[in-house]
This record gives sequence, C-alpha cells and structure tokens, in this order.
Amino acid sequence: KDIKITLEEPPGDFGDLSAPCFELAPLLKKSPNDIAEELASKIKPSGLIKEVKAAGGYINFYLNFEKLVPDLINKIKSEGDDYGRGSKKEKIVLEHTSANPDGPLHIGHGRNAIIGDTLARIMRFAGYGVETQYYINDMGRQLAVVVWGLETRALDKEKKNDHAISEVYIAANKEVEENEEHEAAISGLMKGYEAGDEKIKERFEFAANYSTEGAKETLERMHIKHDIFVWESVFVRDCSVEKVVKELEQTKYFKINEVGYLDLSEFGIEKELILKRRDGTYLYATRDIAYHLWKSKRGRVVDVLGADHKLVSSQLGHALEILGEEPPELVIYEFISLPEGSMSTRRGVFVSLDDLLDESVKRAYEEVDKRRPDESTTLKSNISESVGTGAVRFNIVKIAPEKSLVFRWEDALDFEKQGSPFIQYAYARACRILEHEKPAADFDTGELKENETALLKLLSKFPDVVLESANSGKPALLATYTSELASAFHRFYMFEPVLKSDEKDFRLNLVYATAIVLENALNLLGIDALTRM
Repeated sequence: KDIKITLEEPPGDFGDLSAPCFELAPLLKKSPNDIAEELASKIKPSGLIKEVKAAGGYINFYLNFEKLVPDLINKIKSEGDDYGRGSKKEKIVLEHTSANPDGPLHIGHGRNAIIGDTLARIMRFAGYGVETQYYINDMGRQLAVVVWGLETRALDKEKKNDHAISEVYIAANKEVEENEEHEAAISGLMKGYEAGDEKIKERFEFAANYSTEGAKETLERMHIKHDIFVWESVFVRDCSVEKVVKELEQTKYFKINEVGYLDLSEFGIEKELILKRRDGTYLYATRDIAYHLWKSKRGRVVDVLGADHKLVSSQLGHALEILGEEPPELVIYEFISLPEGSMSTRRGVFVSLDDLLDESVKRAYEEVDKRRPDESTTLKSNISESVGTGAVRFNIVKIAPEKSLVFRWEDALDFEKQGSPFIQYAYARACRILEHEKPAADFDTGELKENETALLKLLSKFPDVVLESANSGKPALLATYTSELASAFHRFYMFEPVLKSDEKDFRLNLVYATAIVLENALNLLGIDALTRM
C-alpha cells in the first residue's frame, strides 16, 4: 500500500522540517518512534539536508542553510517579479461581483469583488489562464422598477451614476409597494424588454449601463477590473434559454403544476425550480443555466457567491448535471457588517462601498498626517488613498470566506501589527534601507541568527503558498502569509542591524529578497506597494 508522508514545520528545536510516522505504525506493526529511528538512520544527508534525526515518532530534517541561503536569495533576485510564478495551466472563467444595476455596490458586494479579484490575481500568477466576468442582470425586476421610475423622475447629474440610479430605485420601489396597481406597468416593461421592443430595450440598456459605469468607478478605485461584462438578455435573445427549457422539459425531472418546474427532490432539494412564470417570461435561474452552459465552453467555471445564494446555486448545479454538464466550483462567502449593524439596499438603509472607502481614506489621512506632518498635502493624500483602499481589501480578504466578518477600523488601519498598513510599511522600510546602499553580488552568511532563519524560511515558502491559495480557492492563505512575512521582517529589522553590521552584504541581500517577495505578494492582494509612507 502506498503511504503519503507529509512534511510539517516542527516546533522549537526539532529541526526545520519533520515527517510523522504514526500512519506507518499499524501497517509495519512497530511503534512510530522505532519506525522514525530506523528510517532516519537510512537517510543520508546531502544537498540541502544537513542532518536527519528521529524524535517522538517524527523524522526531523535540519536544513543546510550555507547552501540554501545563496541559492534562495540568488533565485529571488534573478526571477524578481516572476518569483513564485507557476507553470501554464488550464483556463478558468471566474465570475464575481455581478451586482444588480439598481444602485451602488454595498460592502457585501465589496467582499465578493475583493475575494474574486484577489483569487483571479493569484490564479493567474500560479499559471492559470483566467477570464473574469461580471454578469449584468438586465432582465430582473429591480431594473424594471428603475426604468419605470425614470418615466417620472430625472437622474441627479450631480451625483455618481450608481447613487443617482439608487435614488430613483428607492423612491419608485416605495411607490410600487404603496400602490400595487403599478405592478402591471412593471410587468409590462419586463415583458416588452424580453420580447425585444426596441424603445423599451433602449431604456433598459441606458439604465443598466448608467448604473454599471458607477460600479466600475468604485471597483477601479480598488484596482479591480473585469475582462468582460456579460448581459443576461443575450441568452434570451439568442434563444439559448428557450433551448435549455426545451431540453429540461424532456427529462424525468420536469413536472407541471400551473407552471413548469424541475423536481429536484431526488437530490435532497424540496424547493421546486420554476422554469417560466405564468406570463411566459423566464426567471433568473433559468437564464442563469443558459449563461453557465455558455461559460462552461470557455473554461473551468468558478463562481463567487454570497451565502444567500446557497440554495439557488445548488439548484443550478443539479440542473446542469441533468443536462450532462459539470456544476460550477463555488466560493461562498458569509455576510459582512459594520459594528453598527447589517445592510439592505431595498429601502435605502445600506453602507455603500464608496462610503466605506471614503471613510477608510479619511482615517488613513489622519494617521499619515500624524506621522508625516511636514509632507505636502498632495503626497499625504496619495499615500492615504493607497493605504485606505488597501486596508479595505486586506481586512476583507484576510478572513476566510466561510466566516462572517464584522469590519472593524482598529483592525483595518492597524499600522503596528494586523492591517495592510503594517505590511506596506515593511515594504517601504526595506526600500528605504536599499536607498542607502545596494546589495553586493557576493556575500557570506556568517552564523545565521534566529530572525534571519525565520525570514529565509518564509521567503522560500512563497511559491508554495501561491499555488495552495490558487488550487484551494482560498486567498486568505496568501493574506495570512504576507502578514507573517511583514512581521518577520519587522523583527529582523528591530534586532539585526543592516548597514552597520559585519554581515552587511548578506543582510542587504536578505532585505532585497524580502522587498521582492513583499512587492509580489502585495500585487497579488491588489494593494499598492509604497516606497514611502
């Protein structure tokens, strides 16, 4: 039987890497300690392995840092911004953000966009061909309410596009809720748009484009761009949705009870998946099936979705399986809130992503001004924009998607240990050292200090962290690693002098290698690597 032996980082003085022998014990009918002793005695140290010892059922490996250090540092220096880049892999179609075009992005959309964009960056760097998509829901009721509202209301041109659309939506939605007779007009607009009425089509497309342009501005402020924007209506107009419905109607899962639906109880889902409304128009879920069939022809499909989409995404996945297609891979994230409470766009009680970014930049400016009171307002504003937007990105992506998140300012804008300003400051500090003197081509490590060893180990792990983050769909792994690297560099800087040291040549090279990896990591996290803070 093949046994997979894993390598771990042991605590304390038990070497640099260790392999547990506990799974071998029942197979070999020996104690883990005896197995470890026997195997350790047969492993001859060579190359990067200096010594092998057994202890407590583990085989402990001690690295040959005299060989490892120059190899590692020279590799990082020669590869530069390609250090950690993976070999070419398959194409991935990654959909994220995809907010309804009825107003500004709120901080829940922000979590979606930040997770999606960071994952796309990491996957590309790991070697995957990635196409990011934003799905515009132009056939939903929300946009129809906006279009109806615009019949009697003018857009406030003084406001950002998506905020102006939101004002119309909130007022119109309130009017519809107070007078149900307006529902007929909303329904008529939806039918007309689906039927391809040119005048109605023009109005829907104007409203959707107007709102989406505002969302794009917000996303670009955080360095987020999508490769393509896909309109939901495309799949109705090219008859893809009609074709999907006809195919599903031929399966054993199709049932009729006033309306046609899929019975997914065989898959443990009791809620019916309705394919068409009574008025003959298609539902979002049906159009989404057609969209996913189209996506699947372009590559491996990954969707970033909120926890409120769990049921719908499960229904979608089983519908695709019924049609003989692979369901999408899902990155599901839980809700995000501020300490004051949660968000809702329906009645206008929400925290927009724009407001969150503005507040973050404002708070960052206050901190930068304290630290650099004599600098120009322009420089402080530029630094604050990078620090503030980076703080929002990092504070969101560092938490695993499956965990709920309360966004706290004291964590996001922590310059001392937790937040992205701490990481940006580590990079700026490294750059400042290198401004004084460039690293020599040759160096002697001397006797390595503990802080140097810790830093070197982290630098060597960067390519593995990138690959693991990409393959597992967990960008939080890279965020955690980057925070640990910044902490290790700050400790090194605090206790090991660089420019006034006998090991100056080596330590300058170590600083240079650290700066390269920090910059690569920050780029993957979508955060500006600042040379001054």
